[in-house]
Amino acid sequence: MQNTSMKRSAVFVASALGLAGAFFAGAAYAAADPRLSEANDSVTKAITLLKAAEDPGRTPPFGGHREKAVALLNQAQAEIVKAIDFANTPAKPPKPPAKPPKP
Repeated sequence: MQNTSMKRSAVFVASALGLAGAFFAGAAYAAADPRLSEANDSVTKAITLLKAAEDPGRTPPFGGHREKAVALLNQAQAEIVKAIDFANTPAKPPKPPAKPPKP
């Protein structure tokens, strides 16, 4: 009984920390399309839920697919952050046209 209570507490703390991190990450990237921040928040929530999922009596849990999903979501989240950074970077001015060759 106590073990289950401890697991629930750990999941709650992990969820709270994940959501807090997503909030602050989203606040830092307010200039980009807000849907990117929403996507980042959704990925954070998905990772937290996957890590909290239990598959008692099986090794590895969920046949290893949960861990692979978490790893892929972490990669996706890194790409979302890169997209946000790119969106927040000012565009470079176009290069002037090249001079025509002399005859």
